[in-house]
Amino acid sequence: MTIALDIRFRVASGSSVANQNLAVRLIELAPPGIKFVLVRYRDQQLVPELDALPAIYVPRMISPLELIWNELCLPRRLAQAGVALYHGMKQCAPIWLSCPSVHTVDAIKQGSADELPLPLSTRLYLKWHVCRAYKRSQHLLPVSGYVGAFLREELGVEPERITVVHNGIGDEFLNAETPQARSETDGLDVQAPYIVSVGSVIPLKNQLAVVEALAKIADRVPHHLVLLGREDPVYAQQIRDAAERLGLTDRLHWVGFLETEEMVRYLSHADTMVHVSRTEGFCLATGEGMACGLPLVLTDRGALREQCGDAALYIDDPDDHDALAQGLERMLTEPGLREKMIQRGAERVARLSWPEAARKTLAVYGQVLKSG
Repeated sequence: MTIALDIRFRVASGSSVANQNLAVRLIELAPPGIKFVLVRYRDQQLVPELDALPAIYVPRMISPLELIWNELCLPRRLAQAGVALYHGMKQCAPIWLSCPSVHTVDAIKQGSADELPLPLSTRLYLKWHVCRAYKRSQHLLPVSGYVGAFLREELGVEPERITVVHNGIGDEFLNAETPQARSETDGLDVQAPYIVSVGSVIPLKNQLAVVEALAKIADRVPHHLVLLGREDPVYAQQIRDAAERLGLTDRLHWVGFLETEEMVRYLSHADTMVHVSRTEGFCLATGEGMACGLPLVLTDRGALREQCGDAALYIDDPDDHDALAQGLERMLTEPGLREKMIQRGAERVARLSWPEAARKTLAVYGQVLKSG
């Protein structure tokens, strides 16, 4: 029995890390007789456990051509490889397949430009292609109840075709050693103390609001702001311009996307994590922050409260800079609050397990294959 894992991604991100973690666990825990083949790009950088697996290679093309290749060529390649079940782990799937399919759904896929501030071409692709593929799938695996509700209420997917599978947290974060003094940055190219914000630097993640909020308390806290994630050049320039206008240029540090080992180091030396995304299907970074002993300041949007519970301070409006500044100042200056949130975070993150995510996914495979 062969199962195809479509693990394509064009650039590394939190979701690509999550999908690789899940794929590794699926392979480890799969029952005898189950084999896996990857759908991937030939030059894609994968973890060693996956890189050696047999693969169906997708040629790198501009997106419109890849969509055509998906529909005309991928189903035939899957059939030639004897694939009995296709698992789309990202938003690359063909709409028409000759074998059953399941999909991981890591975020909502449609909404207004305010709710989903993405390029129009991306929003149209998500609405008219990805959502159609989901509707045709035999089973969907949303990463949170919030995304599951979107599938039921907005796409009309029957509840029996939905199984929520929360992401896990990598062992590297769960086993991270907290430094004796977070103020010692251990050779990191930043200045302590600092706040950390993790995620692609794009309007959806709303890092501009963090800069505006930090400016309001800059004379009362010494903290710098470290941004970890790939940059959209236009949005990043808006943030740089704001930092210059607010006198924060020297307190703003751009690190870019990090591999796991370096990510652990940066999180372990931070004082607080702030994440004010406009929506979030499941935020891997906040789970990793809790695992590294960070208190959180978050927007009460998407699945963030579902994931982090009472281990964070929340603001209702991602554009309320005063409320965000107040939350940050409290978290940075009230030791009792910090310790309470850190302890609650440790309890929350203990529930996020990649082996458990893999077991639930494998159970869905069995259910779909049994039903034919």
